[in-house]
Amino acid sequence: MKFMDKLPTVISCCFCCFLRAGTVMIALVSFLTGLLFAPNVNHTRGFWDMDPVLSYYSAATENALQVVLGAVSVLLCFVSVLLAIGALCNLPALIEIYQWGVLFYGCTVFLLFTILDIFCFFVHTNCAVAGAVLLGLMVVIVLLTMYFIIVVNSLRMSMKYLNNDEFVL
Repeated sequence: MKFMDKLPTVISCCFCCFLRAGTVMIALVSFLTGLLFAPNVNHTRGFWDMDPVLSYYSAATENALQVVLGAVSVLLCFVSVLLAIGALCNLPALIEIYQWGVLFYGCTVFLLFTILDIFCFFVHTNCAVAGAVLLGLMVVIVLLTMYFIIVVNSLRMSMKYLNNDEFVL
């Protein structure tokens, strides 16, 4: 039995819409989130410009983290398109690719924000507000990633159940 098959399931998305519609909305939200952090899309230097308060090695770390965040954001955009195609065309394999992709994205972003938090709280004590905001974003990312995976998995499991040859009325 696969790991994703053991996750809990829900019968609707956000307590109000069907799983397929909710999954398409999740694909759209994920795509826009990936697009927001993708490089050269938003035409800003970065969402955390702490160069005035960081030392040289901290600024280099920040730039490296922005490059990694841009790369995983492009990955998130790609798997979001796969999710939309999988939800609309009844392809559970594409939905599972999204699940693993968004899990990788969430873990990577959590790790990146943890590194930035360490710099904010322990290396440079004058950017505690930025560290607190990053902590809040980390909580939101974990909760949204878990919810998105559960909703998408529910649609995938229902597709697998309805496509089963042993299904008898």
